[in-house]
Amino acid sequence: MFVALCFNASAQQAKHPFNVYGFIVYGGYMQNGSPVNASYKELQAYQARFGIRKYDLIYERKMLDFPAGDKANGIVNIHKTDSLAARALQEPDILVSLDLEEWKRFDTLRTPKRILEAVQIFRKTNKQSKIGLYATVPQNTYGYDDKISRYDKWNKAYASVAAAVDYFSPSLYNYKNTDGNDWKKAAAYSIDACRKYGYLSKKIIPYITPEVTSKEKGLTTLLTYDEMMFRLQTLYELGANGCLIWTSSSTRDANGKKLYIDENEGWFKAVKDFAIAHSK
Repeated sequence: MFVALCFNASAQQAKHPFNVYGFIVYGGYMQNGSPVNASYKELQAYQARFGIRKYDLIYERKMLDFPAGDKANGIVNIHKTDSLAARALQEPDILVSLDLEEWKRFDTLRTPKRILEAVQIFRKTNKQSKIGLYATVPQNTYGYDDKISRYDKWNKAYASVAAAVDYFSPSLYNYKNTDGNDWKKAAAYSIDACRKYGYLSKKIIPYITPEVTSKEKGLTTLLTYDEMMFRLQTLYELGANGCLIWTSSSTRDANGKKLYIDENEGWFKAVKDFAIAHSK
C-alpha cells in the first residue's frame, strides 16, 4: 500500500498530544550553575521530571552478526534478538526503536526482506512493545534539496516494512547547518511520506537532535533555544505525534569535555518547555 493523500493545514495543526522521548547520553546535567555527573539511567530519571519519556534504542550491533566484519551483510543473531525482545517486554509501554542502517538501503530486493526478518524475530518473543525503525520508512533524505521527490520510489519499495512497524520515525537531523527553512521543507516531505503509506492510525514520531556538525570544520555545535523550539513547533504544526531526541555519547565541547544539559538555557530548555506544555 502506498497512496497519495491530501491533508489540509487546519487538520494538521489541530490540537493534539505530542510526546517527547529522549535518548540523551551526555555527561550529566547542570544544577545551581555546576555540572552534576549522571549515568544514562540517572539522566532518564532527570528528564522524566519534565515530561520527557525514555525509549529503547537498539543498535544493530546488538542484534546482528557480521561475518568477516562485513557490515553490509549482517545476519540476525536469533539468540541476541530474543534476549533484547525479552528485556523490552519487561517494560511493554516503552517504545522500541531498531537502528538497522548498515544494509544497503537502495538494494530494495534484499534489504526490506532482511529488515522484516529482524522485526519478525523480535516479535516472536515480544508481541506487546511498539516497534519502529530509525530512518527506514520513510527513507532518510539527509536534509532537503530540490530533487527530494526522487526518494518517492525508494519509500514505495519499503511498503512491506511500513506495514510491519507500529509507528514511523523519519530522520530529521541537522545534516548541513541550522537553517530552519530547509529543515522545515525536509520535515514536511518526510511526514507527508509517512502518510502516503496509508496507515493513518500509526503515529509519526521523527528523530531529531540538538547537534550540528560542520563538514567543513569538523566541529559539532548545539542548537539554540529558538532553533530547537522552531523544530518542535514545526513538527507539531505538521501533525507529528511526538519526537525522538538523540544525542551522541562521543560529542564534546570546544575544549574536549563532555556536555551537560541545562534546564534553564539552550536547546534543552526548549525541549523542557515544549514537553511540559504538550505531553499527555
